[in-house]
Amino acid sequence: MRKKTFMICFIIILILCAVIVIGGCGAHQAMPPEGGTDGDVVTASGDGENVTDANTDDSQTGKEDPEQSDEPEETEKPAEKPAEKPAKEPDDADAPSKGSDKSVRGIPDVIDTRTKDDGDLLVVVNKYHAVSKNYKPKDLVTIDNKYGTWNNMELKSEAYDAFLKLYKDAKKQGFNLKLCSAMRSYSTQKSLYENAVATRGREMANIRSAYPGRSEHHTGLAIDVTSASMGWGLTQDFADYPDGQWINEHCQEYGFIIRYPKGKTDITGYDYEPWHLRYVGVDAATYIMENGLTLEEYVGVE
Repeated sequence: MRKKTFMICFIIILILCAVIVIGGCGAHQAMPPEGGTDGDVVTASGDGENVTDANTDDSQTGKEDPEQSDEPEETEKPAEKPAEKPAKEPDDADAPSKGSDKSVRGIPDVIDTRTKDDGDLLVVVNKYHAVSKNYKPKDLVTIDNKYGTWNNMELKSEAYDAFLKLYKDAKKQGFNLKLCSAMRSYSTQKSLYENAVATRGREMANIRSAYPGRSEHHTGLAIDVTSASMGWGLTQDFADYPDGQWINEHCQEYGFIIRYPKGKTDITGYDYEPWHLRYVGVDAATYIMENGLTLEEYVGVE
């Protein structure tokens, strides 16, 4: 009896063990692989979305690359056009501008063109009255480099002598002045004008920079004055500095005028330039400055 009971128990145990082993193997096969588990955890934590976003960004970057390579071309095309226009402008100062624009921001037809320097201190060179490419002022002298921000500048001798007197008296007042521009040739003015058009646009350039052949710097009678207080630059607030104020109040004593006064753009064609002085002689300068005139108004020309 005992043997029979033992055998029955033994058989039951064997059956239970078999069931456990079979069940365990089925459960293990049903579990996901470890990599899948890590993947699920990554996704659940949000990093999976980041990975997806990163992949998306890569694909977007790939899509944007052609657009980015196109953008410089689209940006360059407008920039090339204004840069080319000055080169296409007629070199002859006598040639009319496009449409013969008579506004202050335009370039009108010239009324007359001088080819030789006749010594007239009151010669008017502006948008209507030009000088030829080969115009060369008489009595040019080389400016001592210590008086300029550039070397080997030139000026008509009478205007240079007047500047030296102005310079010395300004020095006594504690002002340190220098010339940053004097006589300019046609080719130099052409380069300056083209650069102004390329950087500022044609309309703005036309009230800030003279068209070649129409700059009075070509006469050898005009100077641009700067100072140490201005960092040797040229800005309209020069008139607010003591040295700029002194020049405005005393330049006529040396035969100079502020050639482009404030509020006279419609007459001179150019914006206010407190640094731009023009030599006309003491008598004319005194009358012009005391009466708030422009050279055009004094001489009676357009």
